[in-house]
Parts: sequence; structure tokens; C-alpha cells
Amino acid sequence: MSENTGNRPPGRGDKRRPAGAARGRRTVRRAPRPRSTYRTSVYRLRVDLDQESLEAVLNHRYLSGNDFTTVTTEVAGAPALLIHGHVPQPVADWCPVVTGLTGDAMTVSHSSAGCVLVVAVDDQVYALTYGTIGRFMLDAERIDPGFGIAFAIRAIEPEQVRRVTRRVLASTGRVERSLVPGGQHIRRYAIEGFGEIVGQLSGHLTNAQLTVVRGSTRPVSIAGAESLQIAVSTDPAGLIDDLREISRVCARESPAPDLEFIAQIRPMRPGDSTARLDELLDGLLGADGHPDLGLAVPATQIDYEASALSYVVKLPYRAVHTSDLDLDTILENTRKRPAGRRLETLKIGSIGLCADPDGRELLAPAVAAHRWITAEVSLGAVRMVYCEGRWYEIGAEHLALLRAEIEQILTQPSTVVLPPWTGDLADEDAYNRMVAGRGTGYVLLDKHFLKTRQHRRGPGIEACDLLGPANELIHVKRAERSAPLSHLFAQGEVSADALINEADARERLVDQVRAERPEHTIDTTFRPRKVVFAIALGEGKRLTVDTLFTFSQVALYRTVRRLRGDGIDVEVVSIPT
Repeated sequence: MSENTGNRPPGRGDKRRPAGAARGRRTVRRAPRPRSTYRTSVYRLRVDLDQESLEAVLNHRYLSGNDFTTVTTEVAGAPALLIHGHVPQPVADWCPVVTGLTGDAMTVSHSSAGCVLVVAVDDQVYALTYGTIGRFMLDAERIDPGFGIAFAIRAIEPEQVRRVTRRVLASTGRVERSLVPGGQHIRRYAIEGFGEIVGQLSGHLTNAQLTVVRGSTRPVSIAGAESLQIAVSTDPAGLIDDLREISRVCARESPAPDLEFIAQIRPMRPGDSTARLDELLDGLLGADGHPDLGLAVPATQIDYEASALSYVVKLPYRAVHTSDLDLDTILENTRKRPAGRRLETLKIGSIGLCADPDGRELLAPAVAAHRWITAEVSLGAVRMVYCEGRWYEIGAEHLALLRAEIEQILTQPSTVVLPPWTGDLADEDAYNRMVAGRGTGYVLLDKHFLKTRQHRRGPGIEACDLLGPANELIHVKRAERSAPLSHLFAQGEVSADALINEADARERLVDQVRAERPEHTIDTTFRPRKVVFAIALGEGKRLTVDTLFTFSQVALYRTVRRLRGDGIDVEVVSIPT
């Protein structure tokens, strides 16, 4: 039976007209109550308040090109600076493309807005950014890059880590990201204790003193990298209390035991002298070769790299637009600079990721070019790594454990014995041919490439330089220094993976072996069981834990670990010279 509602005053569930309309009242909408907390990006900035003002942390080049408003203010008595505004774009970058494709004129405009609030809290200066362009307003060189991760390892539950971003401490600069939305123990992310810098950590907050935890009955997530993604109080006094608590945690609390390993690779503090390290790096930037240098994507650019269609490299006094960024693009400029000015050139210059092929629309603020460079130098017995524009000292405990692992690998007895590399053998080709002479049982496969469905670009990959009598995959390298060996270890890993997982790789390998040495026994059921890295260093040098650079130690450790995980034994042979 239907209910007659014709004479009933409109109620909350009646959608015919607003409540109160029958009595002729005007509907009054109340302004929403402000949230008790608001999630934002918090940066800690490097500034000397005794000699500099808060304006020192701003990106004045960016601000000068836009009509922004700057206000000197305070937050609960704390000195503060507020900058806000918007950047109008009369025509979106993709409009001409669509117009050209369809013939229909299109002029869609848009505007990006944002602000940054800089606050001095006791002896620290923090910046809270809002909107899409807030982070552009800060001078990237003033940002403390270790702040967010330093707080995270002291304030999140190791059992409930949601996301990890780590950089492999090697000349490749590889970055890996792992995400488990529900969270899991840090150990289950299989982070290798050696050679990985954890650059971002996200998980459940444990600190009960922060406003966001006091006001919530559910787990609160934060993310720490160079900034701290966290919900802070929207009350002025509450915000200052939150920032003071963040300062206290970073200064006085120890990392959680299960997260302490993240701090084993220590960044040089702002007050530490890096003059000698910078001098050594400046020398590498002027060398013809660059075995101790690598190219890496800065952490702040990782989210945008997959969407980048081009790169803009700006170095004094030249701008280069390229669809593919490599190390030589950068170094061809620094090699022309006088000693002492090369690193400075990269600090002045910048590299940006672009959303369009023509390099006009930046995906994120361009980052100083030196932050794209990785390098390793030795300072006496100390190993130092340059990464993201900062020097890192590898902790003594970390280095000792790594050295112990490498020592064990290098001293393991080898079943493969190779002859000395004598002076009459000019290069690797001559040495490999000598080893693979008739009657030795070795098969020469150097410069024999496997082109497979997976590896179809270029010439393909080499299975190995020499195939041993028992079908060992032997990779041979002669190097004056051990830094280039990272590439050798990567080659061994790639070829073994292809021969395990790609049938066409095995078929081509069998064809190559039969063509080179018909009597050698091998068929398409072949599976790699042993990989041998045969290495000759400079005259009179032997491969030891003391002659192997840290980048190469890390690469060897990771390669051995992964190959053994596939049931492949790994041996390292030092070729006498």
C-alpha cells in the first residue's frame, strides 16, 4: 500500500524541495568544519637563521617568473613565510596535436595552484607544501634529503611496512620499488643488507604524541623520503607541537632494531667537509673514461620517469634536448671544463623530465645535474659513494660484513684453472683464442651473439666468452681497475637467465657450439650449472677483497646470490698476469 505524503512537510528524505522551503525560509549552508589534521609534504631545510632569513630557502628563479604573493607572518608565535599563487596556461600543450589530428580547433586552458608555508621552529626550519606547484617554490639545494627517511625508521612499525623504494649501490644506479598495500614485515621485502640505499619507506606510524595518531582509532600511514608525507595539525599551536615532536624523534630516538640497517650507509652531514671528495669527483668528471661513474634517476623523479618522453639537459652554456639520456650526454660537457669547475658546472646545470617529445612541458621541477651522477672514491681505507648529490660513508659494520661475504666468494676453490695472461697476448680476443686451442676442451664463444625473442635489439647477448669442458659458462675480463667489473657480473646474470628461460637461446647456443667444435657434447636440454668469472687485473695484481671496488663487490654479491637462487654455482678465478 502506498503512503500518501501530499500534505506532509518536506523532511530530510524528501527530495522535492529543500527542508524549510514550506515556511519560506532561505536555506543556509554552514561552512564545513576544518579538519583537525591535513596530510601534506613536510620538508626540513638547511638554513643558518643567525645569518640568513627564511627567504633563503626559496627558489627565487622560479618565483621571479610568476606573479606570486609573499607574506611574512607567524604560526602560533613562530616566524613564518607564506608564498602562494597560480600559474595559468592559456593553451594545454596537447591542444595543437589534437587539432592537427582532427582538424578541429581546440584551445583548452588550465591553471596550477599551490603554496608553501615556511616555519622556523626553535633551531629548525620546516616547509609545508600544498597544491601541485608548492614544491617548485623551494630551493632543492636547501632541502635536507635525509630528513624523511630518518624520521620514518624511528617512527613506523617494522611489521607494517607498505612501500619501499631502494637504490642499488652500484654504478648502474638501478632503482627498485615494492608495494604491499596491506603492509608486511620489512624482512619480507627481501632487502639485501649489502649495497642498497633505502630512499623511501611507508608504513604505520607508532608515535602516539602526534595529533594525527591521537585523533584516530585506525592505523595512520606516513611516507618518508627526502620529505615526510604526514597529516599534521591544522591548529596553529598543534602544528608547532607536531613539528617539535618530529624534531625530537629525529634528534633523540634510535631507529627501530629491524630498520637500523637502513642507517648503515651514512650520508655526510651538512657540516662535514667534503672538499677533498669533491676534488676527487671533479677529476673523474674530466677523465676520458668513466669507470667509477654512473647515471641514476633521482628519487624525486622516479614517479615521473616512466611517463617521460624526453629530457632537457641544461649546462652552462648549452641546453640539450634528447629522447634518451646517457652519461656521455652529461660528461661531454664537463670534460671541456677546467679542473675545479666540472662539479660546479653540474650543480649549476639541471636535468628535467618532460611530458612531451619536444621538451617543453616539465613533469616535475628540473633537478640539479649533479644529482643524476653516482660515483665511488676511496679516501684511505674509507669507501665513499656519491649519490643524489650527497656523499655517503659506508658504515664500518656494513663494510666488514660485505667484505666477509666477498672474501668467501673469492677464496672458494675453483674447478676451472686458466693459464696466465702473458704479455704477448694483446687483448681478450687473443687470450680467449689461446685458451680455446685444439685439445683443451674449451669452446670459443667470444663475439658469438644469441639473438632471441627476449633479446632482439642490437646484436643480442653473449652466452659467455668460453664454454668449459663441463659446459661451464666462463666470462673473461681484463681491466686495469675493478670498477668496470660490475658490467661483467651483470652479463653473467643476464646470459644465465636467458639460457634457463628461453628455448630459442638454448637452440642458438647449441648451433654455435656445434659450428665451432662439433665433437663437444651439448644439446637443447642444456641448463647452466656453473658460471665462472675469470678476471685479470693490472700486471702483478690479483683479485682480492682489497682490490675490488665497493660497487663491484655489491654487484658480485648480488649476482652470486641470484644465480645460486637458480641452482647455479658461481666461481671467481683470478687470472695471473
